Amino acid sequence: MYLSLLLLLATAASDEPVDDPVSDPTPSEESRPCEEVEETQEGVEALKREMLGLEFFLRDKKEHKKYCPSTEWKQPKLKKYISEPASYLPKKCRD
Repeated sequence: MYLSLLLLLATAASDEPVDDPVSDPTPSEESRPCEEVEETQEGVEALKREMLGLEFFLRDKKEHKKYCPSTEWKQPKLKKYISEPASYLPKKCRD
């Protein structure tokens, strides 16, 4: 009883009608969805390339230690792997 009376008083004291529909906020200047999608796709492609380069870098390092530690080989920098994802391990170490 007290709860329903309190609810009734609270709604009666409010300035706004209870059934007033919520209005959408005014749209601000936003970039178009297609531009956001294109930027996201470019970001994903760059991330894929970096991850692939890192994977080759770490795999080459591990395989050199495992299969041909006696072979002299200077591993290229990670930037090289990222710019051109591929294995740079000597052929005799990969076979």
